[in-house]
Amino acid sequence: MHVNVPQFIDIEDKIAFGLTSKQLLWMGGMAGCLIILYSLVDRKVFLFAAIFVIIIFGTFTFYRPQGITFLSFFGYMVQYFASPKKYVWRRMYNAKESTFSKSLHEARKKQAAPAAQIKRIPSQSQLKRIAWVLDTKK
Repeated sequence: MHVNVPQFIDIEDKIAFGLTSKQLLWMGGMAGCLIILYSLVDRKVFLFAAIFVIIIFGTFTFYRPQGITFLSFFGYMVQYFASPKKYVWRRMYNAKESTFSKSLHEARKKQAAPAAQIKRIPSQSQLKRIAWVLDTKK
């Protein structure tokens, strides 16, 4: 039996005006909020508030950070900030602490790799002097 497999199943169908069904629902929600807002407040307040409503609904409708919808992105952001974090730290010892902790800290310093030494580059006049000494003395 031969069956055709549909292609591009991960792309949503455009319904009207080049918008998908989810985008049309967001735009309808925006229109509904604007109508309710217009009936409740004065005209000047409405114009001021309508800008924010349009920006918010426009963001949820069209903005796709990292290829996902802004609603999903917003949910991930809330989940990240609400979840507990795990911090790992290493204790740094002070001079005020006990002698045992001082000796333990010094023992760890000895086990650590030595720090890289900074090479000192001689100046131009020192290079000339060294070259003159090497040329005159054999």
